[in-house]
Amino acid sequence: MNMKKILSLMLLMAAVCGLAKAHDFVVTLNGQKVYFNIVSEKNRTVEITYNGSIADGKPTYYEGELAVPAKVRHNNTIYSVAGIGAKAFCGADRLTGIVLPEGLKAIGDFAFEGCTSLERIIFPGGSVNFGEGVFFKCDKIQDVSFGSDWKEVDLKMFRWSDSLVSITIPAKMEKIINMKSLKHLETVSVDINNGRFSSVDGILYNKGGNTLYGCPRAYAGVLKVAEGTETITPGAFIDCKYIVKADLPASLVSMSFREFSRMPGLETVILRSETPVNTAKGKDGEVFLLQVASPDVQIVIPKKAKKAYEAAMAKEPGEYSDLSDDRPFLVEKDRMPGVKNLKAVNDFSKY
Repeated sequence: MNMKKILSLMLLMAAVCGLAKAHDFVVTLNGQKVYFNIVSEKNRTVEITYNGSIADGKPTYYEGELAVPAKVRHNNTIYSVAGIGAKAFCGADRLTGIVLPEGLKAIGDFAFEGCTSLERIIFPGGSVNFGEGVFFKCDKIQDVSFGSDWKEVDLKMFRWSDSLVSITIPAKMEKIINMKSLKHLETVSVDINNGRFSSVDGILYNKGGNTLYGCPRAYAGVLKVAEGTETITPGAFIDCKYIVKADLPASLVSMSFREFSRMPGLETVILRSETPVNTAKGKDGEVFLLQVASPDVQIVIPKKAKKAYEAAMAKEPGEYSDLSDDRPFLVEKDRMPGVKNLKAVNDFSKY
């Protein structure tokens, strides 16, 4: 055997040996062994890792709720816990809760994959970088506490959970991404001290209340948009399939014609404004159009404004776009309400 082959074999054996032991030391927390890798001796930082090798297919055993400390001791040296490594808790199907420490900076890819009993997560106050699929196949998550100093959150990381029905936005949060990825979310609450967002009846608005940002996908029953709302952000109602009635205020001046297009349960839309809101533009200019999922949707309007609505309504199927967006969308005849769908009333209280 030549030297090149011997060197290749030695490298292969080293790689295999490296897989056999993923951790540098073990600390017992609340009677459970937690495995750590030293990330930096100079900075005295460590990350939690798995036991043995990922290739073994054997999950690390954890049970109940685990509170991870901010610091751990090994060989008379104090280390700060800076990360949760990739696959660290993979398959820990008896883990019900995790309390993550202050100072945590990152959570690696698929760190909690398959933690099918995980219900409660408390994140640290400071920001955390997340890898891919951190909570993949974690379908029981229902109680999440975001960091008090977080500026933004991407909710897509919880999209596998069927149990996350409510969330609370902390005071310093400025950006919320992918709220619509949570299929079972019913309500959103906002810390009263938040300067960017507010919540009315579980729906997300800006702080001033004149812009509606988003309605949770599992919101059910009657959707009453708060008076004073002027703008409904495009996509705010998309995929809210459990709403049967949408009540829009007289203050409304801007919304997308596609807001109700993927709401199969919608039966009634109440428009309180006496002036029709132009929602779309077609070949003949700006028009009032609501693309709906059912041709039987009833549109309730002020009686004195009936002629104005009839004149403003889009009459023909075809391509339409939002007023602020030139992308065309095909609207078919049975998806666009006409004059026959209008119900003019003097008293909205019966609807």
